[in-house]
Amino acid sequence: MVDWNRKFRSEYDAAREVLASPEAFEPDWQPVVAHLARLMGLDGFDVGRAEALDELRRRATQGAAECVDEAEGLLRAVGPGADGGRVADDARRRAAALKLLRHVYLEARAGSRGVWIVALPSAFTDWPSTQFAGEAANLAGARQLLAGHAEHFDVRARRCLGAAAQQGLAWCQRAAMVLADARRAREGASAERGDARALVRRWFVEPGAGEAAVDRLAATLARGFKDIVASLNRGRFVITDWVPLRAASTGLEAEFLRTEAFAFRSRSEGMDVVYVEGAFFDDVAGNVLRGQANWTRILVHELSHLVCGTHDVDDGQTRYAWAGIGPHAGYPSGETIRNADNWAFFAADCAGALTAGQRATALRRT
Repeated sequence: MVDWNRKFRSEYDAAREVLASPEAFEPDWQPVVAHLARLMGLDGFDVGRAEALDELRRRATQGAAECVDEAEGLLRAVGPGADGGRVADDARRRAAALKLLRHVYLEARAGSRGVWIVALPSAFTDWPSTQFAGEAANLAGARQLLAGHAEHFDVRARRCLGAAAQQGLAWCQRAAMVLADARRAREGASAERGDARALVRRWFVEPGAGEAAVDRLAATLARGFKDIVASLNRGRFVITDWVPLRAASTGLEAEFLRTEAFAFRSRSEGMDVVYVEGAFFDDVAGNVLRGQANWTRILVHELSHLVCGTHDVDDGQTRYAWAGIGPHAGYPSGETIRNADNWAFFAADCAGALTAGQRATALRRT
């Protein structure tokens, strides 16, 4: 069974606690650890201190007087205090914290904005704190874990994820502008107001509903997209996979491993985290969007869960775009406004990212 208490937040907090005591590390590593500790704030990484990660990766292969293997460099840093080859528990926790941060990257940085990507090596099948506790009882086990390099998200994947976050921000900013137009007073109303309200109707309002429904839905959407934009602009957004799912082969665990992504509604994790899983980069035959546009759609979809508390509505019909999310009497505004894919496709439409054919496919009334 998936243990939903084992979120990334718990691993982040474990590493943060360890790094708060740099004096526990080897003396020549203590300044590096102090920088890493300042990187890790109460609610996420600090973009202004991202260079601490580069310093960690550089320092791992540069010993006090010579170049060293990275695993050996990190092992020296934690001061394992080996007794007959055994690694003390506190040294394992230090090693786990450094290994976690060794594979954290800041992508798509622009000023104080960026997306943090956790790309733990594919050899890991659990969060580092757990895996080191179980497999690093001796120096050989610790070295093996520290030596892992084949990252779950390689350079290309990280760039694609960073680009999707950037594009998602652009979509959501454009949606916020459209919604501002939709909420303008009728007096002296412009063509932009009419076009904007038509977009709200297209994705959220069943035929025959009055203008009051548009006003109500536009207000909800405006608050939501404002909050999503603010979240992305904070520079604390994290993308990872749920590492303990990697070895799943059956049951609920395997189902989640095969999804595109998931997040916890209404920021219940206490951090802005989206978990990207096995199907994220797949161009599934039934998908309405493909490639970069679909990756952006997924992130906006998940951000609406994370920030705005939306759902994946299933009212007897799965309400993903490939199944049809056009509003109608059987799928009214009360459901569309709750549904994450309606939010994502609305944002894409506001940004001009949909073809006529893609729009028509998504708006099928089923």
